[in-house]
Amino acid sequence: MDGTTIECVEHFPYLGSILSIQSTSSEEIENRLQAGHTAYGRLSTRVFKNKGLPTHTKVMVYNAVIVSTLLYACETWTLYSRDLKKLEQFHQKKLRAIMKIKWNDYVSNTAVLERPNVTSIEAMIMKHGLRWSGHVVRMEDTRLPKKILFSELNTANRLRGRPMLRFKDQRKKSLKEVNIDPNTFEASAHDRNEWRNKIKVGTDLFEENRRANLVAKRQQRAERTKQPQPPPTIQCDQCPRLFRARIGLTSHKKAHHPNNN
Repeated sequence: MDGTTIECVEHFPYLGSILSIQSTSSEEIENRLQAGHTAYGRLSTRVFKNKGLPTHTKVMVYNAVIVSTLLYACETWTLYSRDLKKLEQFHQKKLRAIMKIKWNDYVSNTAVLERPNVTSIEAMIMKHGLRWSGHVVRMEDTRLPKKILFSELNTANRLRGRPMLRFKDQRKKSLKEVNIDPNTFEASAHDRNEWRNKIKVGTDLFEENRRANLVAKRQQRAERTKQPQPPPTIQCDQCPRLFRARIGLTSHKKAHHPNNN
């Protein structure tokens, strides 16, 4: 271009985001996590560790600065469970540091979100993504974002096995999570106020169900630990020790191996 050879690279920054040759958001999320840690560190002494500021003010600064930095351009992300787990871990770690909750306090992740009255990262990303989708729907048909969102490939080959979820697949899933029909969402999206109200009500309900499911899972795990375990019945053929599971016996046999003596 103009006598300059354009280098072929695997990833490059564009408008503050990282574009990768793999067409995934993993590298961009790593970049956002690093930026979030940096932003938190710069405000750590003056804000988050300042004993003169109330916790409510610290949480407001966290939402305004740190979360905004972390979720920059999240409307265009194609998220997978591994990526969402990293973002939720960041969210929990910073909130626990702000509220001075230590690991030995045994405070659940649900309680950490309820104390400052904040939502999970998953609900935030869902809300931003759906609002952006409504904005694209209201664009003129000649705009490039709308063309790309509603376009389809004429010919394409996909690998065997279960294909990875695409951006459209995850957006349809988000619509179903907030009780909006993916086939008719365009009609609601044209009315901006109605669309924003539906998203708010839907994401609040999603967050409520999400927390209820987490509480139910914790209760089920607690009940399983209280149940009496069956006696061990699997005996080692080289010693009288008994085991409850075959995997324990396999690990124990390594102690009888000649190389371990």
